[in-house]
Amino acid sequence: MYVPRLPLILLTVLAVLFGGGWLADSIAASRVERHISAAVEKQSGLEVSPRVNVGGVPYLAALVTGEIPTVSVHALDVDVAGLGMVNAQTELNKITVTREQVLSGEIAGSPASSFTRTIRLDGVALGRLLGITDLDIANPYDISPAGGAAAEAQLTGTPFNRREPSTVIVDLRLVGDEFHMTPRELIDAPADLSPAEADAIRAAFAFTLNTRTLPLAGRASRVNMSGGSIFFEAERHNVTVRLADLSPVDASGTG
Repeated sequence: MYVPRLPLILLTVLAVLFGGGWLADSIAASRVERHISAAVEKQSGLEVSPRVNVGGVPYLAALVTGEIPTVSVHALDVDVAGLGMVNAQTELNKITVTREQVLSGEIAGSPASSFTRTIRLDGVALGRLLGITDLDIANPYDISPAGGAAAEAQLTGTPFNRREPSTVIVDLRLVGDEFHMTPRELIDAPADLSPAEADAIRAAFAFTLNTRTLPLAGRASRVNMSGGSIFFEAERHNVTVRLADLSPVDASGTG
């Protein structure tokens, strides 16, 4: 089948230009991500570089718009004093930048519309705080959690070094700066427990924490349970970007 050469040549040129543009955009975005990752690693004294993602498709559209849609920093297994290993995610939205900042990734000092930090405590981290080494966290109702100022979780573990684990439904509440985990119902426990022992088991799953001591750069505004972990989230609006804001171990914010 005969194909006119001119349309074929035009399609080939467009494909090359598109492919070259996509490659250049990917290289620019990757360079910025590496720069921010290295800066956060140095600022935080991390042992492993955090994963950084810059939003915008294409990323270099920010050269025209003057705005990077999102910058997110993911740090896994960060050792936080008093908490142990936690996972942290920080996200900045709508960062206003110059052309030079788009290419360099030097975004410190730029205004952003919002800042969100999420800290995840899994069963190991929360169990360390409770003194329960085999703690398991689950959704008590097998439904998608809503999150907010209140949530619920099902905890299973073996307090007091007993031979059999117990399962308790707990309420998760944010009250001002504080997080309260309050046992509501003991739903599974060894059969030989006395009423006093049952009360002691329930009490072993109680916990209170000032969320400003978490590396949230502010007090928690949401608590949620998902995927076997408890999540705390803090959010601020109309912020100026600081490297400390992107640090997964920073707890000095003013939110």
